[in-house]
Amino acid sequence: MIKYRLTTEGTIPDFVCSSNESMGGSYGVNDNLVASPRDWLLVDISEDGATGDFEVVASQADLETYLTSISSDWTTIDPADPEATVPFDPTAQAAWAWGKLDALNA
Repeated sequence: MIKYRLTTEGTIPDFVCSSNESMGGSYGVNDNLVASPRDWLLVDISEDGATGDFEVVASQADLETYLTSISSDWTTIDPADPEATVPFDPTAQAAWAWGKLDALNA
């Protein structure tokens, strides 16, 4: 699991997993101290053995801590009512993301 930015050309870096099972650059956070198109920090799964300009998220607990730190005012669609929202659940989202990683590594 990694935190990364787009390339200077605005494309997804080669080290991001390209499988349909990846996360598609989730949990984006704007960083206005960095010029566009690298001004968004994203979370996804890296390719095996990847190197590059990214930060490793070492554990599900670390991911949950990070998500908790960035999501205090986030909401998500209510699974019981697609017209409504519920507060973002960092614990559930970290488990979902780590489940994707585990499935890819299985």
